[in-house]
Amino acid sequence: MNLIREYIRRLLTEVAKGPQDLPDEVIVVIQTSGEGFYTYYGITDDPTVMAGDPYYPVGMHGNVEVGWIGPYEAIGGGTYGGMGDLGKCDGAGVVIGSEAHPSGWGPLLYDVAMEYATMKGGGLIADRSIVSADARRVWDYYLNNRSDVTAYQLDDLGNTLTPQEEDNCDQKVARRPYEPYKYDASGKVDVNWVDSALSKRYTKPPTTIEKLKSLGKLVKL
Repeated sequence: MNLIREYIRRLLTEVAKGPQDLPDEVIVVIQTSGEGFYTYYGITDDPTVMAGDPYYPVGMHGNVEVGWIGPYEAIGGGTYGGMGDLGKCDGAGVVIGSEAHPSGWGPLLYDVAMEYATMKGGGLIADRSIVSADARRVWDYYLNNRSDVTAYQLDDLGNTLTPQEEDNCDQKVARRPYEPYKYDASGKVDVNWVDSALSKRYTKPPTTIEKLKSLGKLVKL
């Protein structure tokens, strides 16, 4: 089993693209607002244009959108999604949506989003409403295979783990099981939300951002 996990880790590492792999005409853009930020692959000649635009067919595109949950973050004051009380989540930013094509270009943007969310807030957490199977694998990989990423356990809204309020965070997504469903003796879905990678927030030093800067491949709007 350990050999299989190590093989998968190496395979994912080999497939994932880094700053040095970006085509000459493609950059990474961080676009900020009071509600959050948006990081995407842009065009060198015009950072406001996303790579993959019909007029700039570079064969790739990707973006990660992040919203700030609470008003205590350094650059924004918005409440993510208008979904009511999600807790303070230690000031983290939440991934609202993401996509990347072709395969291998998503991890670079996730790293940039996590680093920027760490610089400006409490790090990054998964969407609190729905997380796809592919996205779950991304968070599992961060938790289990990335020594440069630090995971912090968040509490639920009922203070199950700690008495303080700052680490309280909606944990509905962490309570939803993978397929196949696991049931306890009573026939109820059996999920320990604390074990889920989705129940945590993640921080990362800005190594990817610094590398992009050194290559002239990062633009902030």
